[in-house]
Formats: sequence, C-alpha cells, structure tokens
Amino acid sequence: MRYVIIERTSDGMSLDPEAYLRQLPALADSLPEGARRFAADPGHYNFFGRRCVKDLKPARLSSGEVDGSRWLELQLRHNCWKHEEDLTIRYRGVQSLTVEPAARGLDVAQLGDVMLDETLPHEHGCRHEIVCLAGRLIVTSQDLDATWLPADCPEHEPSR
Repeated sequence: MRYVIIERTSDGMSLDPEAYLRQLPALADSLPEGARRFAADPGHYNFFGRRCVKDLKPARLSSGEVDGSRWLELQLRHNCWKHEEDLTIRYRGVQSLTVEPAARGLDVAQLGDVMLDETLPHEHGCRHEIVCLAGRLIVTSQDLDATWLPADCPEHEPSR
C-alpha cells in the first residue's frame, strides 16, 4: 500500500490509515464515483464503527464477463462482535486481479480477516488493495460498487 501502514510488531499488528486519510481529499476527485463513495465513507476507517472494513472476512470471489467487460464480485462476511452487515464489492471493467499468496481457485477465505484497505486512482479507473492477516488482494478496475447488506448474526453482541 502507498499510504496505509500495516506493520507486525512484538505486540501484534500496528494499523495506521492516517496518511491515507490526509491524502484522500486530494485523491477523491480522481477516483471513479463508486470508488470515491466507498473510500470516503466516514465509517470506513473508524475501527469502532460497524462499517469499518477491519475484521471483515473474505468469503467468496466470483467473476464473469458482460458485453466484453470483465467483472468481479468479492463477498466479505461480518464479524459478529463488530459488524451487523456483510459487504459485497462488485468491480466493473476489471483490468487485473492479484491474490497473494495465490489462492486455490478463487478461494479468498484463506487470506484471513481484513486488516485494512486502500483505494487509489489508476489510469484505468481505480486500484483497490485489501490487506488481510495472511495475504492481500489487489483489483484494478474502471470502478467498484460497495453494498452493505444485513447479516444473520444470532450471536451478535452489542457494540462497545
């Protein structure tokens, strides 16, 4: 990632999106509409918020093609102690996909919980990088649409 800092420390992980958040106002006008809306959502980097991407769990990645344009759909499951919704990100006009380490098929669940993400302008639209505990996923596309949907979480604990 260019601005978001994620480092392993002796105590665990250090996560710092502040440099990205400082740059975001200058970057926002260069992002496609859906990517801009997603990145600039006030809850996106609020670690205590219900719509923070931290701690979501990659569940499924599917792909296809419509009218010669490639799409991807990433489903991220909630974490019951933190979220009340699942997140689905649909990428349109996909130029590239990188999964590290290489996932078997499209099994992104092996990447583990999301640490943080960063969306940057790209000559093809936007570049969205998601860093997880055991790897990362990078999608370059024309744009993305992020949709939060109510989750079934019977063991949900009240937010702190």
